[in-house]
Amino acid sequence: MKKTSKFFIMLMALPFVLMSCGNSVADGIKKELQKQKSQCPQYVGNGVIMTDANFYERDKVLEYIYSLEGVEYVDDTTVEELKEAMIEVFNNDISAYEKFSVKMILKSGYRFRYIYNDTEGNKLYEIDITKDDL
Repeated sequence: MKKTSKFFIMLMALPFVLMSCGNSVADGIKKELQKQKSQCPQYVGNGVIMTDANFYERDKVLEYIYSLEGVEYVDDTTVEELKEAMIEVFNNDISAYEKFSVKMILKSGYRFRYIYNDTEGNKLYEIDITKDDL
């Protein structure tokens, strides 16, 4: 069975595009996620398709859902390695919103949830990142 590659590490950080100025972190996040949601499904490369993007304001969750072509299984060790690589990207803050850095969003109590499904819609794995992971 084909497993995910480390290429997905960078794809996980892909949604962090620039957002326009807003009155608050929540307003900016909401606006950006609505924009991303309107562009779904969006092919992001190497068999990865962003199928949805959601913001659960009350729960402070930014959620990204992807479909992975040709991937049938992802083991726990690989999921942990992918999460560690994402945390490293966030700590280096190489990807940021125009007004709010990813670190600031996390430190404000928000969390990022990444859900990866196969092309049949079956969940392969999920990664949550919170301020405690930084």
